[in-house]
Amino acid sequence: MTIKDVEERTGLSRSNVRFYEKEKLVEPSRNESNGYRDYSENDVENIKKIAYLRTLGISIEDIRSIISGKVTLQETLEKQNKVLKKSDY
Repeated sequence: MTIKDVEERTGLSRSNVRFYEKEKLVEPSRNESNGYRDYSENDVENIKKIAYLRTLGISIEDIRSIISGKVTLQETLEKQNKVLKKSDY
């Protein structure tokens, strides 16, 4: 699927999607015939998850750690909860 399809399915802008690519949070394949990015259903689901985690204030670095398996989502959420409690949010 194209980046336009991803925009429609996620509600994110093209620049957001490309930013996540630049940060190596999502890596779509390339269409061999035209060189365009070819996003899978899995890519779209991951982009949605990344966007949701960002709304929770989770950093790109922490999201990268979750994706790579260095930490669990639960560990990251607990860490974020502590940060929020300290800031009286």
